[in-house]
Parts: sequence; C-alpha cells; structure tokens
Amino acid sequence: MIVMPTPPLRNSGTVSVYANQVFSEEECDNIIASLDDENWEEAKVGGHKGLGVFDVEKEFRSNLLQNVPIEAEGFPLNRIVQEISNANSQFWRFDLGGFADDDMPWVMDYCRIGDHNDWHVDLGQAATASRKLGFSLQLTNGHEYEGGDLSFHRLEKSRSELTKKGTLIVFPAFWLHRVAPMLEGQRKVVVGWVHGPSFR
Repeated sequence: MIVMPTPPLRNSGTVSVYANQVFSEEECDNIIASLDDENWEEAKVGGHKGLGVFDVEKEFRSNLLQNVPIEAEGFPLNRIVQEISNANSQFWRFDLGGFADDDMPWVMDYCRIGDHNDWHVDLGQAATASRKLGFSLQLTNGHEYEGGDLSFHRLEKSRSELTKKGTLIVFPAFWLHRVAPMLEGQRKVVVGWVHGPSFR
C-alpha cells in the first residue's frame, strides 16, 4: 500500500500587505511631538557578521532612530497591536505572541538625502528570529518628501495607499522589502515587529 503525504493547507493571503489608516493626523503629530531630539542614533544592520552583531553600515542602511515613547495606557502600541491582530485573523493567520522586550518598535527618521534601507527581510538571528509580522506606521504624509518609499518585492501597492499619514502597513517578516533613497524632505515612521513561536 502506498501512503501519500497529507496535502498542504495553503493560505492565499500569506503574502498579503495590509494597509489601513488607523491614526489621525493629530495623533501622528502628537507622537512626533513626544520625541526627544537628544535620543536620535544611527540605525544599524545585523545578521551577516555573526549572531547578535549589529553595526552602522550606511551602504546598506542609513537613517536615524529612537525608541517609541509609550504613554501610561500603552498608546500608540496598544492600538497598533490590536489592528495587527485583526489583520492577522483576516490574512496570514500566524500564531502570534506580541512585542518582544528585546526587540521593541522604533521611530525611524529618514531626514537626509540618500537615507535608505536596502532590500532585506526582517526575520533573522537572535532577537529577530521570532519575528512574524513587520509593520510601518506613517507619521508624515507622502507629499512632504520625495523618495524614501517603502516597497515590496513583486507586490504592487500604490504610493498613495502606503504614504497617507496615520496609515499602518503590515506584512510578513520574511517578505523582501526596502526603503528607497530619500531625495527631498523628511519621512518619519514607527517601525516594529510582532513575534511568535517559530514557523513550522
């Protein structure tokens, strides 16, 4: 008797990119106003020089970042994780846990000509190994800058859909994406990852 393997259960939504405006322009302005100019630091790249090694390598990535200020009631992360939970049930249906203490979200500032983040995936080693979904929350409007757009390999999304102030973009951590080089203006976003058990 020939035993056939069980057919795979395929989810056509696995490679979806979700975008929805979930914050008002005023709320985005308040997040920006809560930032501390003394806390900006250069972003780093990791994963290719050894486990847990992160270095400033501007040919691959150039932007400033600082930790997301979190209010007493959890804003803005509480709303972000609720929206991601709703989107996950609709599209990916991944087994999620939440934010990880050693991999909390950042505010990213693309404020210099040439600032960028080359093609990459967000799933990697050490603290990044349990990332399931990445997200980007637009704090600035697309008309405030040129270049600097988030894009996904072989997934078409219009610029207007991804650059409206207050829009939360969610995508699988294993999907190839980039931020194109800045040409003019300034782009601020909240970027982070929701973690969960290993893919299996």
